[in-house]
Amino acid sequence: MGLIMILNSFSELFLFILFISMLKFLVLFVAPYFIFWSWFPKTLWKHKIQQVPRIKPILFFEFSYSMLSVLIQSLFLAFLFWGSQQGYFQMHLGFGTRGYELELLAFASYFIIYDIYFYWSHRLLHVGWLYKNVHSIHHRSSNPTPLAAYSFHPIETLINVFYMLPFVFIFPVSYELFVLLLLLTDLSNLGGHFGFEVFPLRMIDSKFGNWLTTPTHHNLHHQYSKSNFSLYWNGWDEMFKTSHPKTRSEFHRIKSQ
Repeated sequence: MGLIMILNSFSELFLFILFISMLKFLVLFVAPYFIFWSWFPKTLWKHKIQQVPRIKPILFFEFSYSMLSVLIQSLFLAFLFWGSQQGYFQMHLGFGTRGYELELLAFASYFIIYDIYFYWSHRLLHVGWLYKNVHSIHHRSSNPTPLAAYSFHPIETLINVFYMLPFVFIFPVSYELFVLLLLLTDLSNLGGHFGFEVFPLRMIDSKFGNWLTTPTHHNLHHQYSKSNFSLYWNGWDEMFKTSHPKTRSEFHRIKSQ
């Protein structure tokens, strides 16, 4: 009876998260595709990174793999939320109930840890078998749109979400903050696959903005694949000599139009 109750509670949690995740994908990724790529492609044309039409649309391919990724991610998130209810992880209800300083620590740690994890796991995905059989799925989108944001092989999806497991095991984090972190990660993912450069020139040329990755940065990765592996902070590419030489010049070319 106890096992049946656990399975029932887990399945209900999974279905709820799956519904929210699919709704989020429609709002954050599908809607921007239709608005800026399909219905009003000239609206931001001067900010378009690759100013050519998509030669071979692969929308069904991208959408299918994205839906599979949403399914896998929802299952993984359901496990994390269910595990926290059982006391296995440190997620809890109520922002700041265990101290705002811990929430701030979790917030900063999330981005630092994920940024490091993403850079090295991303480079690993470009090696041998993993690139040929796994990551090449994502790189089918050489001129990416928002629909390609979740277009991953199932193995890559698992690699992408695995960092959450040690994070919620180590850091006390409220459900509210965790959801916010996931949303901010998705917005960054949207930016990298948006296909348009939306960052202002003044910000990127500032001392702080100079270290941020831009949509152009990740778009060049889709075009050339062997450079620009960073997620938030482009310092990893600079430090390990994986920055594409055209990254800054392409950004300035687009913004000078």
